[in-house]
This record gives sequence, structure tokens and C-alpha cells, in this order.
Amino acid sequence: MTAAGGFWDYLGLRIESADADGAVVRMDVPDALMSPFGTVHGGIVAALFDTALAVAVARRLDAADRIATHALQVTYVAFTTARVLRCRTRAVSVRRGVATAEGDVVADDGTLVAKALATFGLRRASEGA
Repeated sequence: MTAAGGFWDYLGLRIESADADGAVVRMDVPDALMSPFGTVHGGIVAALFDTALAVAVARRLDAADRIATHALQVTYVAFTTARVLRCRTRAVSVRRGVATAEGDVVADDGTLVAKALATFGLRRASEGA
């Protein structure tokens, strides 16, 4: 499963699986997004979380609804030089105007890299702009 768009392509993202409860988004980390020390830059891990957590929430919404990140809290657990990361996500709560999702990023060898919790604002198409 893939998502269209330059942003997804630039970050090396693709949806590996998704259902009503959550998603797994894979990142093949491009060379340009590695830190000068040979590890994946923390900001890139945060971008993976922001995108993947929104996918988990979007799976519970109508296609015309919109999502905006209100808060993203990332706790980094380990450095990684792994070039393949997976963000496993779960929509915790989806209400009329706000949603919460959680997830973790793991390296290809199973090492936990980081955990995150995010809150998203929702604009429902059925309620107008």
C-alpha cells in the first residue's frame, strides 16, 4: 500500500498495513536525512510519527475530513543507524473535534527507537468549513 505525493516520496514513506484501529508506516531513510553522526536524525523520527499517527486517525474518518496536529510528544529511547524504520500506530480516541493516537518506531532489527503520543484537531466535512 502506498500513499501518493512528493512529501511521502521524499521521506521514503509507505503504508505497509492499515485498518480501523491503526497502521504501520515504513520509512526507508534517505541518505540526506541521516545526521552527521551516521544516525537517523530525531526530527525525521518525529516526522515519521506525525505522518503515521495521522494515518491511524484518518482510517477512522471520512475521506473529506481534515486532520491537523495539535500536539506531538516524542520520547526517544535509542539511537539508530537502521535505514528501515517502522512506525506502528493506534488510534486511541476519535471524537467529533479531536483525536488521540499513540505509536512506536522500531528499527528493522526490532530495536525500539522512540514512542509518541499525539493529539489532532479534526474538521469534519459534514459540519462545513
